Amino acid sequence: MKKCPPGEYYCNQDKKCKSIPSGYHTARGGFLVRDDYKKNGNGNGGNGGGVSEAIRLAPKTGNIISVNLAWRGNDYNLKMFFPHVKTPSRREVQDQVRKVYPNAKLWNYKVSDYDPGEPLLIGGEKN
Repeated sequence: MKKCPPGEYYCNQDKKCKSIPSGYHTARGGFLVRDDYKKNGNGNGGNGGGVSEAIRLAPKTGNIISVNLAWRGNDYNLKMFFPHVKTPSRREVQDQVRKVYPNAKLWNYKVSDYDPGEPLLIGGEKN
């Protein structure tokens, strides 16, 4: 991801740095999110300190893969986006999983449906 000066964010659609609009801020990973949560008495947002809304990303063609893995003695289930029309091979899924969980053991994976509101891991793209 390209670095932008303070007060700006990188727009993937226009491929350039833009000023952060009023009422928004950049979150971890450079995503632009709305500042519409209220503060409670302890300084955290009223919804547990998180951001309540994010902007919609441009639709992309690909597969959402539900992955089951073991890492450091614990089992994990997660969903990952693969920007390919074909179903990824076991090796491709394992390579992507190990970028997040080094030396993880991939138990199984399958193509899954998109559930709005569910967390989804989208890997970075090379330009």
